[in-house]
Amino acid sequence: MIKAVLFDLDGTLVDTELLSARAWLASGERLGLDVSEELIKSFVGRTADAVTNMLVEHLGITEATAHELFSLHRSIKDELMENELAAKPFAAKALSVLKDHGFALGLATSSYRPVAERELEPFGMQAYFDSITCGDEIEHGKPAPDIYLLAAERLGMRPEECAVVEDSPNGVRAGAAAGMSVFLVPDTIEPTPEIRSMCVDVLGSLDELAGAIRLRNEEIA
Repeated sequence: MIKAVLFDLDGTLVDTELLSARAWLASGERLGLDVSEELIKSFVGRTADAVTNMLVEHLGITEATAHELFSLHRSIKDELMENELAAKPFAAKALSVLKDHGFALGLATSSYRPVAERELEPFGMQAYFDSITCGDEIEHGKPAPDIYLLAAERLGMRPEECAVVEDSPNGVRAGAAAGMSVFLVPDTIEPTPEIRSMCVDVLGSLDELAGAIRLRNEEIA
């Protein structure tokens, strides 16, 4: 039975992925680098260190330039977030309903803790979580399962007792590799048949999540 629900943050609870994409395009243009939309999509769900390594590999730039590009992206994204950051539809409601039904709630985000806290704070969502696990606390980021396994351990749950709520292919792969029930609410990336096959369900919004978890538990029972 599912007893705990582990949430991704960016693109799942807060609407940051489009802001991040705009920041990548703007920072690449400012430095004269071709940061393609395809490359930007491959960043989703990954840690800052992983993204920096990908910039070096795919753009053929030095590590110093990659760090400069990442820093500029973060600065532009922070400016956009000041006025445009929004919660995903039904995010707070989904957390509240699950909490009321007795589920343990954990956050498992590739964002580093200061970034995650800054994104959660305007919406008061941090209070719902029994534990928060961030990308700077694990060795291998998504799509490796490390962050979800650590999040489950912090809640005192076995992997099979956990549901994962994600928006991206990298996150889905991480949850599936951890042996957890994955629920996908797609954001900027349309799931492939392969990604869909790793999920218990693909939902239209977070408003459907509590019902989908209830059905999953009924099936297991």
